[in-house]
Amino acid sequence: MDYWVSQPAPLASVLWLDDQLESSVKLDSIITVVDAKNLRFQLSENQSSSSFPEAYVQIAFADVIILNKVDLVSPEGSADFLEELEKEIHSINSLASIIRSVRGQVDLSNILDCRAYDAMHATHLESLLVETRALSTRDLHDSGVRTLCICEPRQVDLEKVRLWLEEILWEKKHGMDVYRCKGVLSVHNSNQLHTLQAVKEIYEIVPTRDWKKQENQTNKIVFIGHNLDENVLTESFQACVL
Repeated sequence: MDYWVSQPAPLASVLWLDDQLESSVKLDSIITVVDAKNLRFQLSENQSSSSFPEAYVQIAFADVIILNKVDLVSPEGSADFLEELEKEIHSINSLASIIRSVRGQVDLSNILDCRAYDAMHATHLESLLVETRALSTRDLHDSGVRTLCICEPRQVDLEKVRLWLEEILWEKKHGMDVYRCKGVLSVHNSNQLHTLQAVKEIYEIVPTRDWKKQENQTNKIVFIGHNLDENVLTESFQACVL
């Protein structure tokens, strides 16, 4: 299903977890197309705006970002410019994959059947266990929209994690506004890897498979949102640890 929408969160929440719709309509992924030539101007122009910039929100919610019109970037220094632009995009959303394109031409296999919201096809979440790219972006962006990651090696109490998440997502504790949340959990009294996904106030935690012997059984949660406080998230998560 293709759907053009400026604010993806409400539609994503309905399609993701609505059992009545799931038989005929599925949310595969959220794709955002950005203009390589004008994106930096749009982001910088909106930093001083009284209204929150839509460009940040659309990037923050995306699973795949198509960096379009790369041919219109000046050839001189274009490679460096595009790399810096991708860094800026990843400072907002470190989990999204970026595809460069000209006139919107992309390999459809890279944007269809991503199964980004399928809990039983959670390789995109399990990759967090071996992710080497820095996911915390404390110093990369001053817009207030960014990605950060918290890690905890000890097992957690699942019910306490749910209560902790609900305080953050529902009550917006400490003024944080979480747009997306993804993670893997090491749950007490369970030999299964649990995956976590959230879109705004809607979240899901499900066991997906047994932990592998060679895997480091740890908790790793990535947040994408506005006014995120890494210290508060890290310290408050300790209440979930056994």
